[in-house]
Amino acid sequence: MNHSVLYEILYALAALGERKQALFGNCAPAARKAFARSCAGNAFPEIWFEIPLLGEPRFDLHALTSRGTLDPEAAFPAEVSGGFPDAFRWFACQGENVRQLALSWDLKPNGDPSAAIQLLVADKDPDTVKGFLKAAGREDAFERYEAFSDRLPEGWRICYYGVFPGRPGSDLRVECIPDRYLQAVYAKDPELMRKHLVQIGIREFGDTLLHHCRDLADTPFRLEFQFDVGEDGFAGPVMGASLRFACPPGESGWDFFNPDGEAGRLMNRICEWGLADDRWRLLGDTSFAERVTREKESCLLFCFTAFVKLRWRTGVPLDAKAYLMAGVQDD
Repeated sequence: MNHSVLYEILYALAALGERKQALFGNCAPAARKAFARSCAGNAFPEIWFEIPLLGEPRFDLHALTSRGTLDPEAAFPAEVSGGFPDAFRWFACQGENVRQLALSWDLKPNGDPSAAIQLLVADKDPDTVKGFLKAAGREDAFERYEAFSDRLPEGWRICYYGVFPGRPGSDLRVECIPDRYLQAVYAKDPELMRKHLVQIGIREFGDTLLHHCRDLADTPFRLEFQFDVGEDGFAGPVMGASLRFACPPGESGWDFFNPDGEAGRLMNRICEWGLADDRWRLLGDTSFAERVTREKESCLLFCFTAFVKLRWRTGVPLDAKAYLMAGVQDD
């Protein structure tokens, strides 16, 4: 089926009724342009709607392409590869050490969307890092990445890295996952978490960062940290901490996000911290799995809330964001 039509159906179902203005705001036209520039492969890309839970309703769009869906012989013109044709050509020829290539679109309701590019990886092989950064036009960022990687605490692994051309000075981003053992230790010993964060460059903790991250670690969800790496190879002033949700079998999205569910209790706490308002209560209703049939073609469209992320700048809390994962499964 036509990718643009499938995207419009996905968005319409996710943004149905009051959710359109309360969660998504007026970014749909810019998102439509961004999606059209993100279809380098034959398969429908994995879509992420990034939704702030505080402030003016809006969203950003992420489009993730899996390695096995690309033809290494394809041309990958700039207009369908987010302006990164060399990165897509490089990615199409890689092995199992890479997982997905992501275009992250900064959407402005009345402006032209701009893209960053990120690589989701299975390991931190330095040749892969160097190859990706060169293909993305930022080979100069490798030394920064390497210096940051060398500072990682034992038990942390890098799950993705990427470059943001529109963010001078904070254009290299790295996301890390502490192993399950460390997460459990952080929930009981936040001072060890402080030590590890200082080790990679965090200096300002403010009054809440450590306490909130301890509470995040003390949930059944997997904890991840996100950093913008400075020119010196240390983490910059903005830090993110996210939790990956996993909806229990048999529960609908709303069951999972009701105020007495695991995710609902967490979101209530985030509201008490002043990082979200009541719009989070609409997240459960964004979950769906709907079959679409046209003539002899049939596919399953799905969407669910996959992550919540908190952000701080120099230890001062900024906001929380929800990430909705959406996509298409062909028969």
